[in-house]
Order: sequence, then C-alpha cells, then structure tokens
Amino acid sequence: MASQEDHVAMFRTFIKANGNSENVCNLYWKRVRTFLAKHPEAMELDKDALKSLVDDYISAIPITSGIEVTATAVRYYWTMRFGERWCKRFDPKDYPTNEAIEEECSEFAAYLQSLGYLSTQTVHDRTNKVKRFLYVMFDSGFDRGKVCLASVMAYLAEGMSGMSASTRRGFCTEVRSYARFLVSRGCVETAGPISKMRLTGPAVADKLPDCIADCDYAAMIASIDTSSARGKRDLAMLMLMGNLGLRRSDVALLDLDDVDWASGVLHVRNSKSQSDRSIPMDAVTGEALEDYALNGRPEAYSRALFLPCGKEAKGERMTSGQVGGAMELVSQKAGVAFRGTHSLRRAVASGMVNGGAPIKFVADILGHESVATTMVYLRIDAERLRLAASPWPAGVAS
Repeated sequence: MASQEDHVAMFRTFIKANGNSENVCNLYWKRVRTFLAKHPEAMELDKDALKSLVDDYISAIPITSGIEVTATAVRYYWTMRFGERWCKRFDPKDYPTNEAIEEECSEFAAYLQSLGYLSTQTVHDRTNKVKRFLYVMFDSGFDRGKVCLASVMAYLAEGMSGMSASTRRGFCTEVRSYARFLVSRGCVETAGPISKMRLTGPAVADKLPDCIADCDYAAMIASIDTSSARGKRDLAMLMLMGNLGLRRSDVALLDLDDVDWASGVLHVRNSKSQSDRSIPMDAVTGEALEDYALNGRPEAYSRALFLPCGKEAKGERMTSGQVGGAMELVSQKAGVAFRGTHSLRRAVASGMVNGGAPIKFVADILGHESVATTMVYLRIDAERLRLAASPWPAGVAS
C-alpha cells in the first residue's frame, strides 16, 4: 500500500502536470499534506466516502480568505485518486428533471418577487443560476439542508473553473441571495456562513473595464448591410447601446410607445435597476431607429419595438440573449473581437466623463441608482486624472 509520502509525491506530480505554477503547486501540496496527516484513512477510502470526508473537512475550516485554496487542493486530491472532475459542468440533457429542485427554485423565485425591488428578468436570471448550481451539486438527491459553504466553494472551484472573474462574481451575488432565502426558511446553521462570507473574485479595480475602441465600433457600424430589414434593426440596436449606453436587456424591452418621435426622446422603462429614465436621442441614432421602424420592422400585432427574424427563435419580441447574439454576429462580420454588449455601455460612460460630464449625470443616463456603480464602468484618461489632481482652490499654488 502506498504511504502518505507516496500520495503527497504523486499529488505534487499530478498538479504540476495540470499546468499549475510552482507557487500554486507549493500551496496545494502543503494543504494536502496537512489533510492526509489529519486523515490518513483518506488514502484507502472509496470515491463516495472520500468525497464525504472532503466535504466535512472543508466545512470545518474557519471562514477565512484561505479557505478556497484549501478546498481546491483537497478536491484536486480526490480528482487525482479517481480521475474524475469533482463536479460536472451543467448540461440540461445530462440531468433528468429533479422535482425537488424545481419546486425549490419556484419557491425561491416567489421569495425574490416578494422583495419588491427586482425586475422580472432579474428574478428569472437569478433563479436559473441557482438552479444550475443545485442540479450540478445535488442531482443525486436534493435537500436544502445540504446547501452549505463547502458546496458553494466546490462549485466555484470546479463547476465554474475556466469562467471569467465577473461570471464568478455574478454567481456569488446569486448564491448569497439564495442563502438569505434559506436562512429565512430556518437553515441558519448551514446557509448562514454563505450569506455572510465575502465570496468575490478579483476586485473590479484589479484591471480597467473592457471598453470597445472607437475604431472597432466604427467597423461594426460599417459592416452592417442597411439595405436589409435585419441590417436596419441591428444598426438601430447597436447605436442604442453604443451611442446612448442602453443595456441589451433595455433594448429588448423597448416598445414602440417608448419612443417620443416628435421630441426625439427615448423612455427606458422596466430597467434592471427599476429606474425609469428618459434619454434624448442624437440625430444619427434617431435616424437609424426611424429607418428601422418605418422600413425594416415587419408588420405585427406586437407593440415590441425590436422583433426577431430569420433563424432566431420566434416570439413577440427580441430577448436579451438574441440582442447579444445579433451583436456578436455583427462583430464577427466586422472582424472585431467581441467583448460583450457591456463594452459598448462602458465606452459611452467613459466617453461622457472624459468629455467633461459630471459623474452624477452619467449615472442618471445609465440608470444607476448609485454613483459607485457608475465608477466601476469608467476608463478615465490620464489627462483628466492629472486635472483632478491639480491644486484646489485654483491659483493656490501661485
């Protein structure tokens, strides 16, 4: 039988072969060595028994910033032993319908709706992300009492490996909300630590946010064939996001009645932030929108402004996902790397600030309830930072 030293040596070889840096290998190796020293029986346990032991081990770790490293390391050890991922990526066809999870998600959605400040789309998206987590982690038998810090950390480390930091941060927001729901249902001991722990990825300030370059935006506009109905639609949607800073969900929810054609004002309602706002349209955006409404939009009973066409799924209006998909196709045709529709929104925000607009004004245009939210969008140029650092009051240095 292999000794503890043999297991630790095999583990170090395994994690190094999987592309981890020397520093990361040292971190994981030390934690697995500690784990095996405390639980030598782990070297002889079968797959299910070892997984249970690992879960118990992680749950007992104090809530500190080092928990994720330890959790990842001991799960890596399980993966080395049995040659399987700790948890599978979610693919609906791999999971038969679990009535317990479906009922749980319905109750969670009702809870979110009862809060009164979340849009229908936000409730839908948040519930679906939690549903994915529950199916991946508890497909063999769901019980809300099993949802604990260890299961969340396992999902972050394995179920979301390879995903961007922003996607992981988004899940952390959803799962904290779900944890608060569980606490309200009496699962204080198991779910309480989830709702209290600061489960974030790299801080937003670690890097400047992605903004589309002016030349790339111009290339996307130039690539659209405005002689076709779809081209007229895509140009109008692109300009609403790239000139006015609308979210793709805002674009999808627009109705014909939201456009004040006489005064050139666009009314954005039912937004993600629940803040209705009115935005004056520039001439170029207004003309693109008018061209689509008069010459590109098919006749329909729907009052939705933007309608699906071609191979897109049929429905009475474009969905947020279809808006994003249409923009990705435009970027591919233009030969531009697609960084998501939010890169258009961020570029609008940064352009306004660099042009001298007050932050509060930019927040109002974007529909942000907090200026702090607007700040993370901005890519402010060096000259504006220099001016911001000038002596105050003016002339004090003379």
